[in-house]
Amino acid sequence: MSIKHKLMPHFARLITSEGLQQWRRRLLEWRRKLKRQPHQATFYFRIDDPYSVLMAQVLPRFSQHFGITVTPRVMLYLDQQMYPAADMLAELAPRDAVQLAELHGLDFPKDWRLPAREVSLAATRCLLKHEGDERFWSLAAALADALWRNDHNTREALLSEYGQQAADRAQLSLEARRDQFLNDGHYLTGTLHHAGEWYWSVERLDHLGHRLNALGLGSADWPLPYGRAKRARLKDTPESLKGAPLTLYFSFRSPYSYLALSRTYALADHYGLALKIRPVLPMVMRGLTVPKAKRFYILKDAAREARLHGVPFGKVCDPVGAGVERCMAIWPFAEKEGRLREWLRAAAVGIWSQGINAASDNGLKFLVENAGLDWNRARRWLDDDSWRDLAEDNRNAMMEAGSWGVPSFMTQDDMVWGQDRFAIIEHSLLASQADDRN
Repeated sequence: MSIKHKLMPHFARLITSEGLQQWRRRLLEWRRKLKRQPHQATFYFRIDDPYSVLMAQVLPRFSQHFGITVTPRVMLYLDQQMYPAADMLAELAPRDAVQLAELHGLDFPKDWRLPAREVSLAATRCLLKHEGDERFWSLAAALADALWRNDHNTREALLSEYGQQAADRAQLSLEARRDQFLNDGHYLTGTLHHAGEWYWSVERLDHLGHRLNALGLGSADWPLPYGRAKRARLKDTPESLKGAPLTLYFSFRSPYSYLALSRTYALADHYGLALKIRPVLPMVMRGLTVPKAKRFYILKDAAREARLHGVPFGKVCDPVGAGVERCMAIWPFAEKEGRLREWLRAAAVGIWSQGINAASDNGLKFLVENAGLDWNRARRWLDDDSWRDLAEDNRNAMMEAGSWGVPSFMTQDDMVWGQDRFAIIEHSLLASQADDRN
C-alpha cells in the first residue's frame, strides 16, 4: 500500500471530524466578536437556477428570525468543468424544484419554461443594479417568476421600471465572480456562505439553523421548515404498493450513495417495494472530471449529513480505480448469492467509515466476509469482467431516465436525484399508486 493510501483515511477523518468543525466555528465566532461584526452571510443567486429561486423566497424570513444579515451576490456564468452534464441538470432541476416547492410551501411554476440565456442576462443586469437595495428580494422573486413562466410582458415591464446595469460593466463583474466563486471554495449557486461553511439549497438550511441556535440566535423551538425532503414519512402502507418498482443507481465511490443506503432499504421494506440496485462506475472512471473544490465540499457536506442521519463516516479510503473495479466485480456474485444489500452496505461502510482499502486483497477480504460472503468463492469473480457490460447498461439506463449522477432513484413514473429527496421519492410512489387506483 502506498504512503498516500495509508495516510488518506487519517487525513479524511481529520477534515471531516465534528471536533475540528466545532473548533473552527468557535475560532470564527471569537474573531467576529473581536471585530464587533454582525452575523452575516452571502447568498449566491442565479436567476436561471431553480434552487436559487427557492432559496431567495426563504432567506428573508430566515434572516429575520435569526437576526443575521444576508447579502445577495448575483451570478450568471459558471465554471463548466463543475457541471459535467449541464444540459441534463437544466431539465432535471426545474422538475425537482416544482416538487420541493410543493413540499416547502414555496412557489415555482409547474408550467415552467427554460429561460433563454439573453433573457436571463437582461434580468441579471437588472438585479446587479439593485443588489444593495432593500427591494432586491421582492424584485428577484418577481423577475424569476416572470422568467420561468415566460411572461414576456411582466418581465419587460419590470426591466423598464427598474433598469439594468451597463452591459460591459455587468459582463466584467459576472466573469470575475465566476472565477472568484471557485477560488472561494464552491461551485453551486443557490448556496449560502456563513462563517466558513457552505449551505446549498433549502435542504441544508436545517444545519445552519441549528448552528445559529447554538449561538443563541433565533429560538430553538421554532420549527425549521427545511431539510424535510431528506426523510420519508413511512406512515401509510397501502397494499397496492407492494411489489411496486424502485430502482437505485449506486456508486461505490459516492459518499451520497452510501448515505442513501439505509433509508433506501427502510423505504423499500416498509412499503414492500421491488428494489432493484444498479451499480455504475463513478464519474471520474467514466471520463468526467471532479475538481478539487468540488471533492472537498462533497466530503465535508457528506460528513455533516452523515452526523444528521447517524451514519458512521469520516475514515475514508478512496476506492477510485482498482478498488471500485474489485467491488464491482464482486457485485454479480453477491447478487447471485442473494446478498447484494449486505455487500453494498459492508463495502460502503468499510470505504467511508473504516478506511478499508478495497484495492488490496486483505481489505477486500475483510469487506466480503463482513457481508457474509465466502472469500474463496468471491475472489474467483475478480478475473471475470462481465460486470463491465452490466455497469454500462446501468449507466445507459440512468442517462436515458434523465440523470447522470448518483444516487438516483427511478420510481414507476419519476427520476429523482439525491440522497436528500426521500420524501419526494415516497410522494412519487404514493402518487403512482393513487393514479393506478383511479
